[in-house]
Amino acid sequence: MRLRPATMEDAERLFDWRNDPVTRAASVNRDPVAWDDHLAWLEAALADPSRRILIAEDRVPQGTVRLDGGQRTEVSITLAPAARGHGLATPILRLATDGRGPFVARIRPDNAASRRAFEAAGFTYTHHEGGMDWFSKRKDT
Repeated sequence: MRLRPATMEDAERLFDWRNDPVTRAASVNRDPVAWDDHLAWLEAALADPSRRILIAEDRVPQGTVRLDGGQRTEVSITLAPAARGHGLATPILRLATDGRGPFVARIRPDNAASRRAFEAAGFTYTHHEGGMDWFSKRKDT
């Protein structure tokens, strides 16, 4: 597995993954995204030096990790529908975060799979706020 920076060539793939019903159900924002809005967002996101969008690949794209910088970098992950259930989330999260940090993540309380993946990647539950469970990972984890 390797991580590479996303490009505009990934727009359709990211759009499809983002609007997948299972992805939307687990997302902070559950609303579907329109194509034109997605393109504008992706273009701005790729130009933003405080944001990294990475594509996880193992021969084919398996998912994406977004790192939104600031005082603490917020981590989010989306797996391709075909990649779900194969134990890929934890190794992808480790590739993106090990030896770096600090990180935070918001996970819906009913998303047991994401919770397990983040915990296995070194994240620890910190609190519940705004309807979300918050997790953190320090640099040395």
